[in-house]
Amino acid sequence: MPVRGVGALSRHWHYASHVGQCLEAKKIRSVRRDPSRFPMNPMGEIAGVYLLLIRLHRGREIAGVYLLLIRLHRGRWIQIGKMGYRFFHRGSYGYVGSGRSGMRSRLNRHLKNVKRLHWHIDYLLRYGEIEAIVYGQCFSDKECMLANELSRIFKFLSGFGCTDCSCPSHLFFFPHRRPLFRGGYRSFRRIGLPPRLYWKKPSMRVFNLDLTGG
Repeated sequence: MPVRGVGALSRHWHYASHVGQCLEAKKIRSVRRDPSRFPMNPMGEIAGVYLLLIRLHRGREIAGVYLLLIRLHRGRWIQIGKMGYRFFHRGSYGYVGSGRSGMRSRLNRHLKNVKRLHWHIDYLLRYGEIEAIVYGQCFSDKECMLANELSRIFKFLSGFGCTDCSCPSHLFFFPHRRPLFRGGYRSFRRIGLPPRLYWKKPSMRVFNLDLTGG
């Protein structure tokens, strides 16, 4: 009887060891087959672009350039990251940005009151109020084209929001909102993009401009 017990225990031990080895081998094979552990192949990249186009077509995502229309209710000194302190006059500001993918989430981030300070515009928005957001859909990068158009019309703060390009600025100023709004609308048209209204304050007037709803 003791011998039988020892033999049964030995058989059970070998069986458990065999099962453990099989499970470990299955786990290793599943890890090897996991595509997230390896670079995406060209066909996978093409499929990713195709899915993005589908999302854009269905309206779940947008890509292109945008213009934030911001109101600063009184003049003040504001620290803009490593730029240091700059004086901002009371009036309206237009900020140009872009997003080739995920622009909707970026615009919604701009509208949040609490966020981590990362871009130059984040520092200004601690004191300024977004009154409207206009955007134009495109797959090419036309952010600098829009900024250059606006720089021909309005005053600007040198070096703001353009650390990764050769533009003089991506922030423009005018004391009153209506000329800035109309100038931004015309600048979108000049670079070949129909302006669309993404968001505006309920009390904000669009001055009878033909803006396609975003």
